[in-house]
Amino acid sequence: MKINRLVQFGRILLSFLFVFGAVSKLVSMPFFDGMVAELLLGKNYFDNPSGMTWVQWLTRVLVAIELVLGLALLQGKWFIKIVLPATMGMLILFTIHLFYEGFSQVNGFTEGNCGCFGDVLPMTNLESIIKNALGMLAGIFVWIKYKKEDLFAGWVAPSILGLITLFTLSFGIKSYEAVTPAVVSDLTFVTPPVKLPAADTTNIIPESELPELEKKAVKKQTPPPTPVAEPKKTATTDEVSDDLPQEVTSVIQQTPGDKTLQLLYTYAPAIASQNLAYSSKLVCLFSMTCSHCQEVYRDLSAMKASGKLPNLYLINYGTAYEQNYFFTQAGDANDPHTRIEEFSNFKRMLEGKTYPRILYIKDGKILQEWDVDTYEKVGFMKYFGIEKLEEKKEVGGLQLELQDGASPW
Repeated sequence: MKINRLVQFGRILLSFLFVFGAVSKLVSMPFFDGMVAELLLGKNYFDNPSGMTWVQWLTRVLVAIELVLGLALLQGKWFIKIVLPATMGMLILFTIHLFYEGFSQVNGFTEGNCGCFGDVLPMTNLESIIKNALGMLAGIFVWIKYKKEDLFAGWVAPSILGLITLFTLSFGIKSYEAVTPAVVSDLTFVTPPVKLPAADTTNIIPESELPELEKKAVKKQTPPPTPVAEPKKTATTDEVSDDLPQEVTSVIQQTPGDKTLQLLYTYAPAIASQNLAYSSKLVCLFSMTCSHCQEVYRDLSAMKASGKLPNLYLINYGTAYEQNYFFTQAGDANDPHTRIEEFSNFKRMLEGKTYPRILYIKDGKILQEWDVDTYEKVGFMKYFGIEKLEEKKEVGGLQLELQDGASPW
């Protein structure tokens, strides 16, 4: 009898792993789509619309297979011939993939999210390998000890499916406590400062509107009147036109940084409230379902305690639910931010770069920028003169141990 109970427990454990994995991927499909697309199509997968169509079909087929196997593990039909071998096969294939990912990346076993449980329960590759190893041990035990009479009652499968689904969806429950918003939703669009020709004095900004620190540097000057030669009485029409002042059209050449700022003001107008022309800011473009973005924001949140990091402003792409989860994972929702849902607008602001994209803006100029290919935590800290992080930091109810140049996750 004890053997039968252990066999049943092993089947329930395997079913839990597969059903939980399937349902968690269903509630975070954009995240799972992105992981598979980056693996098959590369980091610029969003520039391949036809490839993304096939990737989305593949991810949905994988989720369907995972869910069917999870339910079949609680049934008796073809259990030894088909269900259990297919279950073991999937565990072995995914474990091989996890080893490949771990060896092919720096800190590939201990950082990032393997995606086994979507964004619901992030796990590193090493944690997922351990989970799969336990599942394979349970599968081997069930394979050896299983008997045809070891059947579950008819109510067991639907009950377990309901409980696992409820358990998975409970991770998405969020707090509705009233908090002061970091960014006012309705902000008037402010056009960024525009360079004027030297001779045009009609649009000079009044001294009272300039920052207090710049008042001393401002000197009012009244340009002398421009002398105009009187036309000769006997001059021909052509001669008169040569003597009169000619209107010259001046063209101001935009730098790449100017174009980037104009894109930010156009597609994320709320950023105008940050007064970028007279301040120092780190403007971060994050996708809410991107594990790299979550890791980078966790890094930045930990660096703020040094007091050397400029103030952050986030431009977040995704739904309100995804943004709430992003801040929960990253551990800090106090930085000013604005959210956009149009990916085409977000992509324009990326300018061909891959998120996360970080812009260091000071006095209206972009001094430095990083993206997923160029961001490296230790080098980023050295750029701002941050030597070490504080030892302990409370984040979302969890206490993290932080070391020099190490990621808290």
